Amino acid sequence: MIEDFAYPTPVRVICEMLGVPAEDHETFKGWSRELARSLDPEEVLPPDVVQRRQAALESFREYFRGLIAQRRAHPEEDLLSALIAAEEQGDTLTEQELLSTCTLLLVAGHETTVNLIANGVLALLRHPDQLDLLRDEPSFARGAVEEVLRYDPPVQMTVRVALEDMAIGGETIKKGQQAIILLASANRDPAQFPDPERFDIRRQDNHHLSFGHGTHFCVGAPLARLEGEIALRTLVRRLEGLQLLTEEPEYKENIVLRGLAALPVGFAEAKLT
Repeated sequence: MIEDFAYPTPVRVICEMLGVPAEDHETFKGWSRELARSLDPEEVLPPDVVQRRQAALESFREYFRGLIAQRRAHPEEDLLSALIAAEEQGDTLTEQELLSTCTLLLVAGHETTVNLIANGVLALLRHPDQLDLLRDEPSFARGAVEEVLRYDPPVQMTVRVALEDMAIGGETIKKGQQAIILLASANRDPAQFPDPERFDIRRQDNHHLSFGHGTHFCVGAPLARLEGEIALRTLVRRLEGLQLLTEEPEYKENIVLRGLAALPVGFAEAKLT
């Protein structure tokens, strides 16, 4: 499920949006896997992981330096050309800013969506009644995505910096201090979600925090939601007899992101349409 479905779908979308040629999509998949660890604190990572991550980052940036040069000379109808042309009061993005933005788009626009799709498939297979409901009522696909985001979010935590002294839970966070925000825990808050441990694609008023909140709300949320909705709806429509082939799926070692390394499944029949 990961190699054949969850990974190829979003990498193709984000690469096509950025203007990456189709023959380079597979290379991007490998870079994305290593760069996903960039969200984890470096002090908790093994030295070989840090080295691979740095090598992937350098290769990624070197590739994009070439692609940026091409687009400067010959703009096309893609996001990279739009970023190069973007300006505010005469100021344009520097090459370093363009590279940083493209790196962020790759990791945030690909790896998290892979996890969203895979976590969603796992949740549905572990709750056959919900799988049957989605198959019978495809209109519940949007609700299924929102419930997956709440129930098993691709991003488990994030960090914020206090702009002023504040008291939370009897503790004081000083201005300038960092606070780790446990998004996955907030999404199971019984004060906000009735029966929070229950996976229910019909859940109403599902105001989870998986995309952040306020100024820091994820700008890619509409794209991730659309990809997840199409992926889950198409999967349950086309694969008959879908079932898990393992009771304990293998997870990646990321701390901030939560996603499966492998998810073997079986099915009885595949429809072509």
